[in-house]
Order: sequence, then structure tokens, then C-alpha cells
Amino acid sequence: ILHKLFTCISSLLLGVCKYTQICNSLIRPASHETIESQLQQVMARLEKLERENEERVQASIFWSLMEIICDSKANSSQVAFSAALIESQTWTSVGPFDRYHTLAFKKVITNIGNAYNPETGIFTAPVKGLYYFRFTGVVGSTGKLNAGLKKNGENIVAIYHKAGTQASASNGVALELQEGDRVFVQIWENDLTIADQSRLSTFSGFLVFPL
Repeated sequence: ILHKLFTCISSLLLGVCKYTQICNSLIRPASHETIESQLQQVMARLEKLERENEERVQASIFWSLMEIICDSKANSSQVAFSAALIESQTWTSVGPFDRYHTLAFKKVITNIGNAYNPETGIFTAPVKGLYYFRFTGVVGSTGKLNAGLKKNGENIVAIYHKAGTQASASNGVALELQEGDRVFVQIWENDLTIADQSRLSTFSGFLVFPL
């Protein structure tokens, strides 16, 4: 009896083991497929988010660069300056000089764009364009004045006066400049002087429009 009972139990256990193995063989592949499918879905979502994020970053960089370029162009097209020779309430003469001398109009009134250097008296064109310049000089103590507006050392227009002290002369010109061109006023050599009192001798210029 015990032997038969043991045999039955053994057979029953063997059947249970086989059933479990069969179930596992059926369940595991399905679980793996499910997990793999879920992983693929997650990866697809991540790739989509990565693409969307990359597009947003690229768009942000593009518009930032456009803003910088537009600001740069706007700033470069805003150019204007005016400066007086000296700041003095009394008559002050400059010169004479034994050679051509660049006049540094040091009392800056306006300098939008900072293209004019009051230490050197030189205006440097920040962009290619059409510019307008004007300068006025008051005759100094010698009673004679001759000065010219120059572009890169070439004389463009000039003023001349020989009528005693405190007389004045002025001239103006429209100039097409390349970026980096320099414009300045030089007093000529020999017995010539220029004077100022309360900003009478001045140098001004501005960008009419870029080219």
C-alpha cells in the first residue's frame, strides 16, 4: 500500500513539475516580448523627445544669432559726432606748426557709435556708407588760417581765411567711405593758427546711410 501511495505521489509530483515547465515555457517568451515592446516604445519616445529638444535648441540658437546680427547692424548704422576744439571761455590759439598738424577736437558734444577719437582727432568709418562732414575754424592770433579735411591723408576740402583775428571759415562735404577709412582735419604748416572760444571751432560728421 505504502509503495503504491509513494508511486502515486511521485507520479503526481512529476506531473506538476512538467506542467510548471510547460507553463514557464509559455509565459516567459510572452513576458520577454512584452518587455521588449515596452522598451521599444520608451526608446521611441526618448528619440522623439531628443529630436524635439534638438529642434528647439537649434531654433533658439538661430534666433539668438539673428538678434545679435540685427542689433549689430542697428548699432553700426547709428553714427554721429560733434566736437569743439577746446573748452574755454577765453580766446585760445592753437599753432602755428612747422608741418601739417592733425587737430584734435577734444571737447566732445556728441559721439554716437564712438567712431570719433577725441585724443587723435580722427574719425574711423565703422561701416561702408555715405557720410557727411563739416568743420569750422576761427582764425587765431596770426590772422591767417588754412586747414583741410582729409580722407586717409588725401585733402578733400579746405578752409582759408586771411582777414584778421576772430574771423571764421567753414566747409562741408558728403563722402563715400569704406569701413576703416579715416577722416580728420589738419591745419597747414607755417604761420597759421586756429582759435576757439565757447566752441566756435568745431568738427562734425554723421552717417547718412550705409551702402
